[in-house]
Amino acid sequence: MLGLPCYQLFPRKPSIIMYLKEWTISVSDFHGIKHIFLKGSLIRRGLWFLICMSSLAVFILQSQYTIMYFFERHHITKLDLLNSPFLDFPSVTVCNDNKYRESAFTVNDIRNVGYHLGIVDENHTLIYPHLYTDEFVEKLEAVDWDTIEEDENYNMTDFTIRTGHQLTDLIQSCQWKEEECVEDDFVLSLTHLGACYTFNKYIDADGFSSHNATIAGAANGLQLILDIEEIEYTPTNDLDAGAMDAGVKIMLHRPTEPPYIKELGFAVAPGLHTFVQMRHEKITSEPYPYTDCEEEGDIEHFDHYSLQACRIECETKIVEKYCGCRLPEQPGNANVCNPPETHECAHIKLVEAIEGLLPNEECNCRSPCDVENYHSSLSTSRLRAGFLKQLFKDSHNRTEEYIRQNIAVVTIYYEALNYEEIDQIPEMSFTMLLANMGGNMGLFLGGSLLTVIQILEYLFDETVGCFKSEREVTEKKPTTVSGPVVIAPANNTDTTNGARDEYKNRWSFDNGGVDSGNM
Repeated sequence: MLGLPCYQLFPRKPSIIMYLKEWTISVSDFHGIKHIFLKGSLIRRGLWFLICMSSLAVFILQSQYTIMYFFERHHITKLDLLNSPFLDFPSVTVCNDNKYRESAFTVNDIRNVGYHLGIVDENHTLIYPHLYTDEFVEKLEAVDWDTIEEDENYNMTDFTIRTGHQLTDLIQSCQWKEEECVEDDFVLSLTHLGACYTFNKYIDADGFSSHNATIAGAANGLQLILDIEEIEYTPTNDLDAGAMDAGVKIMLHRPTEPPYIKELGFAVAPGLHTFVQMRHEKITSEPYPYTDCEEEGDIEHFDHYSLQACRIECETKIVEKYCGCRLPEQPGNANVCNPPETHECAHIKLVEAIEGLLPNEECNCRSPCDVENYHSSLSTSRLRAGFLKQLFKDSHNRTEEYIRQNIAVVTIYYEALNYEEIDQIPEMSFTMLLANMGGNMGLFLGGSLLTVIQILEYLFDETVGCFKSEREVTEKKPTTVSGPVVIAPANNTDTTNGARDEYKNRWSFDNGGVDSGNM
């Protein structure tokens, strides 16, 4: 008997079908399902059954599509153009296209790095003497190389800074908002192009005060007069030095981001006044699972994560792993590579990394979720060499020809005091998912969240009642009868009304005085 379904344990009690009928007619908020159980023609009830089942199928199908679309994590992009009373000025990194100055080379430098830079051969003879000045050629020819020993502890960092273009030589004049710059405005930055100089560079949170622009236009920006010193250009086979170009390279970047001027930035040619109009752009991306952007990033040597910082650290790890040292421009505490390690190992491994010949796990740099870009548009005009000659007559003896070949003027400014804000937002949030599900339920089934709670309540009560009935059967003890057995006449009393009353008592609902059993 205990193996029977719970609605068959008490054959004289109302069945679960009766409970379900009463619940759908008198309790449930589903609009259509009650018409299946109301009295009427079989055809009408059958049509209502088909309509309800079809609506249920469409609801399930539509809900499936909605849930699948939600977990695909689509996003939309919102673009706003916002005005601001002031805008933070970016960092401006200036590098000469030439990495090493010819006049700064010493005999000791040639002995240690000349061969690796492709300046001299193994016998310390100039490979291309016609590319260098007569003074430089005569200086090397007069050296007795047998008396010059190679330095095993040669300092490449000192060599890079000392032979690079110096700040006072490269930047002849600097004006910020039409006032002379102060000495602390520029900071030395070692990059792939050697010794560079950064205006408005972030040092630390305590000692940094960003320059900002309060008025748009060239008068409220940065103006630099640069001298590229083309006569100092030294042809080398260095990985990062371009022998065919003469000019400077400038990169605009966020003050908290290091310059990656080898691949970013724009070029400025001598003999021209270059006007750089900037637009500020802020991009906020949704983190995983919507995009693959990096929220915090795992970097060691920089205070803030950026794509440039990650790539620099990645290159540093590659050089340290395969060569056991680091390049002068790379951060960290590892020993700086000596000339053989620099050119016979480090540069080779960096080329292999660029060409994808190293394992992929060496570099996995993703764009940060918060990005600030400085888009620029350039325009130029020819410099008046005669005017600049008069301008420099008290400080430098510059000929007009020298000015046309070496002097460049750059003016950097905001074209307007507004910025673009680009935000990625989820196309469907969890709230929208619930709204779509509720809308589909109301449209196809005529239900709501409270209807779902009603169903759960009904199932809970039926489950509890079922287990209660089984426990009563288990606890009931059989009675032993001695003597004749008297068979009572069968009770043919209709229990339908009693079942209905028992169901109403269980749910305690009031049908407004209407007896649904007589419908």
